[in-house]
Amino acid sequence: MPIPDARRGEAADAALAPHGAASLAARDWSFTPAGRAEPVLAGLDLTVEPGERVLLLGASGSGKSTLLQAFAGVLGGDDEGVRSGALEVDGVEPGAARGRVGLLLQDPDAQLVLARAGDDVAFGPENLGVPADEIARRVPQALAAVGLDLPLDADTTRLSGGQKQRLALAGVLALRPGALLLDEPTAQLDPAGVREVAAAVAALVADRSMTLLVVEHRVDVWAPLVDRVVVLEHGRVVADGPVADVLREQGERLAARGVWVPGRSPEHPAPASREPGQVLLAARGLAVRPAGGAVVQRGLDLDVRAGEVVALTGVNGAGKTTLALTLAGLLDAAEGQVTATDALLAVPPPVDSPAPASWSSRALVARLGVVFQNPEHQFVAPTVRAELEVGPRALGRDDAEARTIAEPLLDRLRLRHLTGSSPFTLSGGEQRRLSVATALATAPPVLVLDEPSFGQDARTWAELAALLAAHRDAGGAVVMATHDRELIAALGAREVVLPAPAPAPRAVETPRNARRPLVERLNPVAAIAASLLPALLLIVTLDVVSAGVALALQLALLPLLGVPWRLLLLRLSPVLVGAPLTALTLLLYGEERGRVYAEFLLVRISDGSIEVALATLLRVLAIGIPAIALFARPDATRLGDALGQNLRLPARFVLGAVAALRLVTLLRDDARTLERARRARGTGDRGRIRRLAGLLLALLVLSIRRGSALAIAMEARGFGAPVRRTWVRPSPWRGVDTAAVLVGLGISVAALGAALLTGSFRAVIG
Repeated sequence: MPIPDARRGEAADAALAPHGAASLAARDWSFTPAGRAEPVLAGLDLTVEPGERVLLLGASGSGKSTLLQAFAGVLGGDDEGVRSGALEVDGVEPGAARGRVGLLLQDPDAQLVLARAGDDVAFGPENLGVPADEIARRVPQALAAVGLDLPLDADTTRLSGGQKQRLALAGVLALRPGALLLDEPTAQLDPAGVREVAAAVAALVADRSMTLLVVEHRVDVWAPLVDRVVVLEHGRVVADGPVADVLREQGERLAARGVWVPGRSPEHPAPASREPGQVLLAARGLAVRPAGGAVVQRGLDLDVRAGEVVALTGVNGAGKTTLALTLAGLLDAAEGQVTATDALLAVPPPVDSPAPASWSSRALVARLGVVFQNPEHQFVAPTVRAELEVGPRALGRDDAEARTIAEPLLDRLRLRHLTGSSPFTLSGGEQRRLSVATALATAPPVLVLDEPSFGQDARTWAELAALLAAHRDAGGAVVMATHDRELIAALGAREVVLPAPAPAPRAVETPRNARRPLVERLNPVAAIAASLLPALLLIVTLDVVSAGVALALQLALLPLLGVPWRLLLLRLSPVLVGAPLTALTLLLYGEERGRVYAEFLLVRISDGSIEVALATLLRVLAIGIPAIALFARPDATRLGDALGQNLRLPARFVLGAVAALRLVTLLRDDARTLERARRARGTGDRGRIRRLAGLLLALLVLSIRRGSALAIAMEARGFGAPVRRTWVRPSPWRGVDTAAVLVGLGISVAALGAALLTGSFRAVIG
């Protein structure tokens, strides 16, 4: 039966009642994360009144992101760290103020819950019991507010980093919270997107009377849109007041401490002292595409010269990251070629081909230093110091040489105090600096960097720019995918602007009177029941007749489902291969009964083995074919909707499983990225078993961390709130669903009856 998707209890009505802007307060509040000796926030005192718009500034690692998570009530339990003092939202502990605070984290990929863009934006309002018709209005409004022009059914796993960030922000805006907490919301956006999103947030905050607390290194974007600036240093407030007053009175002091103060740009390195030299890397007629994706750029010609910085720019989704990885030899060219010149080929160790994609891991790390978009993908060692020594050791440096290389990098990039820390416990800005340092550690002629300045304060930005300039002046080349206009200017980069990609094709709307294939109209619960009922009979019997009758009936009914035969055969290929192999094994080694037709060593083909083999073959096919046919186009979100609405399973369990399934679908992409990262770090030439063990461990660590981040994001979007959840996509039970279940039951009865009537019925037990 269909379940009304807007029915709510009194708790849900209370959650929907307008509360206005939320207040935030911290009184002598401290937090020390597990595994860290020093607190991230120490004795913090801060009050944000309802409706205030506050810009939170501070050097990288000063505790800004931790404070936002604390106010959102998602820091975790006592095992996540030690805390003291008082922290309140609207006068109560943050965990008791669900739905009042909307949080955008630094990593947008870890915040996307569902597979389709529209469903993901609707996730938060559904958790808070917002009526379905209101959610239907909020979703397109939130997408428009962040300038994301996507079909509602767009695959969230195929979006660029910037598009994912916009989508995550849209999901937060759809909550209409009392306080909006944003952690570097524009860090991965192109310049036009930065202005667009900042203006949209300011307009929404004013229109909805929300409190705003935003963390951003760049003051110039948000200064005109906020009332107040708060500066953190070593976990304490060191400046607090109106924007103009704080910048006027303490601008010089703040700039010296790494704050991006308007009109006080960090020191730029000196211009290049000489013209670019010989070509090191050349691309001709190049077309690029991400692994498993479509071509995003074609016809690219590019020379990378010694002593030159090349900046790859363009809107989000233009293919900057894909082009960078292709130039670095970590992705194969879709068309054309990337070749190294003699100057780059002369660097030891020797290689057999000028194409970087064919080089060994050791040859790559000696010539090309790579920084990935997500720093965590390239970490392979337990400590910061060990990370810096990975590349030199891959090139055969001994312990003393590796340490000598690491020491100055620790100081130059302000990582000395983190020497013994795990790379995964660092802040986003610290992780980015470490990833750049790992690329510099092998002194490669060419550096390929993806957003190298992401998350940096003004001091670390200047130091990073100086390091890249020094590499350039020493005759090295730098290729960087970036939105940072100041970094482009500071390094005198030659800009290569990638054209905007073609708009994503819009899904053709199915006319109301058009009849969809039966498999798409069936309720997933009905599909499960229709395939499960015959399977339950077949797994407890072992005769040919029952399996044969069931399979014959299923094959006769299969065309009614409307599944394309090509898709069905593709999905069935494991079953079509595995079933005969299983049957063959039983034929050769099954029980000996009746007449023996062949005998050799352990092989005996008899009446008994033939019967068991045939019965098994038919059973595997009769169980596998309908199950795969009914779920030929798997849709985890639709299945979750059905389980929650039709079987009344707890929403927390169902949606947790759906979110976990989305993470599982990302594992293949993660494995590919981790393989590329290890190849770029110089560890990709190890033996297959050792590589596989390292990859599995890295996937485990990444999955745990991403799962933890996803849990935080889901909690911040109202997951598990004490209200009756709205299901914006109804999952009705129709007559066709009842008919499907009856058909499954009828197949079971017919198969059992045929076996009994012929006297061939044989149970597995007895």
